[in-house]
Formats: sequence, C-alpha cells, structure tokens
Amino acid sequence: MNELQQVEEELARLRRQARELREQIGEGPTDPAEIAMLIANADQLDALAENMEIRRQVLLNER
Repeated sequence: MNELQQVEEELARLRRQARELREQIGEGPTDPAEIAMLIANADQLDALAENMEIRRQVLLNER
C-alpha cells in the first residue's frame, strides 16, 4: 500500500469517527459536560482530517 492510499484510508476513518461522535450528541448523553467532550473530540478529529487532506493534496500534486 502506498502513502497516498494510507492517507486516504486514514482520512476516511477520521471523517467517519467525527460523524459518529456528532451523531451520538443527539442520541446519547444529556449531561452538558459529556456533550461538550463529544463536540471537542469531534472537532479534534476534524482538525486531524484537515491535516490529512492537506497531505493528500501534496501527494496528489507530486504525481
């Protein structure tokens, strides 16, 4: 597996995890602290996904 494939798989995984965390907000905890934690975790995953997207673009431009 090349680096581009690895980055694309990681990017998909991060986006899926962030989406799943946000879905839990409406279904799961009602405690404001837990909701805030879920939102913060989802935001962190989104930030990681943005970095992976930048790396993906760099790899695509190197082709």
